[in-house]
Amino acid sequence: MSFGDVPRGTRNVVIGTGPLAAGLGFYQVAIAVFLPLEGISVTNLGVLFTTLGLTTVALSIPFAILSDRCGRREMMLIGTFLGAILVVVPALTSNFLLLEVSALLGGAGEAMYLGTWNAYLADTTPLNVRPETFSLSFMTFTIASGVGAFLPAFFPLYGTDLLTAHKITFIALGLFALITTFTVNKWVVKVRPRSPEGILPRKSLAVILKFSTASLLIGLGAGLIIPLIPTWFYLRFNETDVFSGPLIAASSIIMGVTAAGAPRIARRIGLVNGIVVTQAMSTIFLLAVPFCPTAIFAGMFYVIRAVLMNMANPLSDTFLMNMVAEDERAIASSFNTVLWNLPNAASTVVGGSLLNNGNLSLPFYICGGLYVTSIVLFYTIFRRTEQTKQKGSSIN
Repeated sequence: MSFGDVPRGTRNVVIGTGPLAAGLGFYQVAIAVFLPLEGISVTNLGVLFTTLGLTTVALSIPFAILSDRCGRREMMLIGTFLGAILVVVPALTSNFLLLEVSALLGGAGEAMYLGTWNAYLADTTPLNVRPETFSLSFMTFTIASGVGAFLPAFFPLYGTDLLTAHKITFIALGLFALITTFTVNKWVVKVRPRSPEGILPRKSLAVILKFSTASLLIGLGAGLIIPLIPTWFYLRFNETDVFSGPLIAASSIIMGVTAAGAPRIARRIGLVNGIVVTQAMSTIFLLAVPFCPTAIFAGMFYVIRAVLMNMANPLSDTFLMNMVAEDERAIASSFNTVLWNLPNAASTVVGGSLLNNGNLSLPFYICGGLYVTSIVLFYTIFRRTEQTKQKGSSIN
């Protein structure tokens, strides 16, 4: 199998996510340094991330229900447009209330688009090419996100101050992200799955709850430090996003390239073993980061951690979509999104407060402990169920 086996229309839609991913990649890195430079406290920065996450959580299931009943296209179209708005707003105002409104809109967009995305990919691809499809999706998004995150490295060449350079880039990438909306409008086909039986995913509920419980622990741990990594480098080593931007860009680009190996991992050791091995190795490098004496060494360990942890993403997406009923894919994806984002959003406030109080290592330790718990739980639950469930499934 190769990426050329992915249906052409689906492949075009996947590649078309690049412009939006570039804008969001820059937003994720730049906002963590840009807002403190504009006078926003680190605690309020955590609140902003929390608003974004909680809005996604609150709206994911309602939008997923609409997606499973009315089709995927409309949700994806509106969601990409709201994502572009999220990227532009920081350039236009430093008013915290307006930034909160933009986070609400961005969260709604993420709930519409990302909550529907996995279901759409599964709907438009046969079972035997889904690992390649989800790997291509992950590669496209992470590489483009990495390109966006790398842009602060060019700020010294702008010939202007750091704040102005940020604002110019926010506006340019927000406009560029509209290309994704155009791509969705042109290439996304109207897919209407079989009407689900009721609101709750009754056929797949047991699998969803087991899978999402492990995801919840990962989300809870990640929220403590991962969104705040640029802030951590700023507080620990006095490095702005001129350093952390290229660092996160490098991790994203390497993640995207190495994701090409995910289908091979799935074929050789299975989806469950692939998820467990990559996440466990990642946790080791995560716990090493706070012990690093310099920003360079910390950055190297962080990149390795990110590559290993995120290599599991296409494997996890494939596993969940293979395990649930066809007419419950969007709601399954959204349930998992909710149970990941809710603790993730809440713990970002805790992580921001810990950093604000000078506890620069504790978020890593708590995060690592939660990762280990999740990995053990996931393996215990699913180590013997993957083949049985897939053989007994009638999913396309």
